[in-house]
Amino acid sequence: MSPSLNVTANRKATSWVAFFFGPLFQVLAVALALVFTAQGVSAQTWRVGVQAVLDGDTVILDGGERLRLRGIDAPEISRGGKSGQQYGRQSREMLFSLVSGQFLDLEEKELGTDRHGRLVGIARLADGRMVNLIMIEEGAAFVYPHASDKDRALAGRLLAAQKTAMEQGKGFWPAILSGPAAKVGYVGTKSSKRFHTLSCRQGRKVGASNRVYFSSLRDAFAAGYAPARECSPWPVQTGR
Repeated sequence: MSPSLNVTANRKATSWVAFFFGPLFQVLAVALALVFTAQGVSAQTWRVGVQAVLDGDTVILDGGERLRLRGIDAPEISRGGKSGQQYGRQSREMLFSLVSGQFLDLEEKELGTDRHGRLVGIARLADGRMVNLIMIEEGAAFVYPHASDKDRALAGRLLAAQKTAMEQGKGFWPAILSGPAAKVGYVGTKSSKRFHTLSCRQGRKVGASNRVYFSSLRDAFAAGYAPARECSPWPVQTGR
């Protein structure tokens, strides 16, 4: 029988915990759900099947729970009438090729929730390789340290891998870094680690003490900043 991570159902049973104690105990609820519904590999590690791949940074685990891969972001794919971004489909296909039909190992200490209440964590294949890192190494995703992420060691490892992928021309990097540059440069937001073009309305709203300037896309990505969602410096998908 395939192991199942039915966290959604278990969260209903533990909703009073989240109501009274907040996001910290949502993580505990997920851990308890794992204990009872997934295949235990060790006292703190669970092996869970993958039900679907939504995009290049998010999968649906057996049982219906979404897992966002910690420390990375991927180009958006077309969804709900909204235009996607270039290489969004390729990024999803790369993640699909890695995890489809596989089980992921999740460690309790590496799981958390973001400000939207979504499960965020590190996923490893059965052979021990980190999925988050592979996506960066292959140029199929870019570094994005979530605001709730305090794992500096992971952030440093992912950023080093991204710089190598950029230098070696992996995945989408040759096309992205050789694309048209913004005439006025880029501005990053220190608190969110996102960057805009200086001509972007949202970019102009960033407070002076919270700003950092970049002359090129390469500089912004090398510093560990990710494209902003609004008026994104990342190119929009064209054609089908």
